[in-house]
Amino acid sequence: MNRAPILIIEKGEKMKLKLIIIVISFGFLIAGCTESNQNLVNNPEDALKTIEVGNEEREINVYGSHKVNKELVLIVFRGAMNDKDIWVADVHKEDGQWVAKEIVQMNGPFEESGDIQTVIISDEFGYEVGYIKSGVPVTENLNIFMVEGISDWKIWIKQSK
Repeated sequence: MNRAPILIIEKGEKMKLKLIIIVISFGFLIAGCTESNQNLVNNPEDALKTIEVGNEEREINVYGSHKVNKELVLIVFRGAMNDKDIWVADVHKEDGQWVAKEIVQMNGPFEESGDIQTVIISDEFGYEVGYIKSGVPVTENLNIFMVEGISDWKIWIKQSK
């Protein structure tokens, strides 16, 4: 009879140990899920903050966006690397989250060029991006983006498909 209570206590201790391990594992799982949910990027503008590590606190000024399709948005902005450079970001939706795939610096037209310049041509996604000098008539197929502090040129985006 003395052995039976010892055996029951040992089984009980093993069960307690297993239960403690399960609870601790569940706690780590919940903590990991919570941290993962905090990093979700549910809109294109928030994806800009993920371009460079440490940009979460930097103020980004968005001057406009152009929705190419439900999975791709182009955003004209300033502030990712510094507060002077102007960029166009190619922001894609992947697995339900927005990701800034590529950014192109757009600090102004090239010298001795025409009134309208094309800088980016994406045959794959069907858009073009470029510069237009101020005062030049704008055709209706161009989406124009004015950038604060710049009056002699603008950025345009055109759907090519």
